[in-house]
Amino acid sequence: MLYNLLRLLMRITSSIFFKSITIRNKELVPESGPLMVLANHPSTFMDPIVIATILNRKVYFLAKGELFKSKFTKWLLPKFNMIPVYRKQDDPSLMNKNEETFIKCYEHLENGGAILMFPEGISITERKLKPIKTGAARIVLGAEARNNFKLNTKIIHIGLNYENPHKFNRHLFVNINPAINASNYKEEYSKDSFKAAQDLTDEITKELEKLVIDIEDKHTDELVKNIEVLYKYKVSKDLGISEDDKSRDFIITKNIVETVNYYKVIEPKRVESMKNRLAIYFENLKKSGLSDGDILNNQKNDSFLLSNLKALLTIIIGFPFYVYGLINNFLPFEIQAFLAGKITKSIEFRGAIGMVGGMFTF
Repeated sequence: MLYNLLRLLMRITSSIFFKSITIRNKELVPESGPLMVLANHPSTFMDPIVIATILNRKVYFLAKGELFKSKFTKWLLPKFNMIPVYRKQDDPSLMNKNEETFIKCYEHLENGGAILMFPEGISITERKLKPIKTGAARIVLGAEARNNFKLNTKIIHIGLNYENPHKFNRHLFVNINPAINASNYKEEYSKDSFKAAQDLTDEITKELEKLVIDIEDKHTDELVKNIEVLYKYKVSKDLGISEDDKSRDFIITKNIVETVNYYKVIEPKRVESMKNRLAIYFENLKKSGLSDGDILNNQKNDSFLLSNLKALLTIIIGFPFYVYGLINNFLPFEIQAFLAGKITKSIEFRGAIGMVGGMFTF
């Protein structure tokens, strides 16, 4: 009951916190039967909240074992369907407890339940997929092996693509691929269980890479972001893609990343030159107190007087709506965002703390 109540509250909260939530291929998620849900992990506990609220079934979560240290959390967290998993980097002496965790997961899958895991094993806000651990593959294959591969466990991959998970009123694109059937690995598992788990992990990695923007380093990410600012609007317009079509917007970014990576190999000097020119352009805009949008808007307007008249009318008409929005959003979101920055130095927690805290203050 506590889980269902909180899920309802968080569904309402997330619909307000995000400017839009676009879900691609939600119908591919099985609504019954054993299911392993795997996702990337850019924003700590915001990620499980988002996934739990968009899926039409109850989800159990694998969470860090260190959260279960006190008697109170040991009592409370299971009520939110959380199962402890122990990581070597947290406390090597507790790794033996993972055997119990695996058995709980086996039993849950055998009962037709759904388990959510973040196989990267760490949460970092980057447009980059971290190395995928083998734990998810071993759990699924272990459960199937206990049942002679007759469970028919499905593996669904979810890509969480936040515009910015730490800011209020930003877009979220949730990308889902068709399920993998764990029974496909029956023959290989019977010959070599270790290799089967590794091969399934490799397949999981490839599926997740399709669903997220995966950029190899920060310098490339900076270049891609600058290209997006300069050219994405024009490309979308030329292709007839609306701002609301986040699925095709995602594909455009994917293509930009692939193009940059291609030219980094065959023409690295050209890419470096472009990166430097873009950096200078944006630095000059910053010094001038302008944005690329200001330049774009100026190019669109034929009349200086008309453009300024429109701006003045927008300010006058829009000011009451601005004040109304400011008052309504300040308490639940803006104050929480400020407090989140004081509570933790880790940026990965700030958006989640702001969103959950905002729900209660609102």
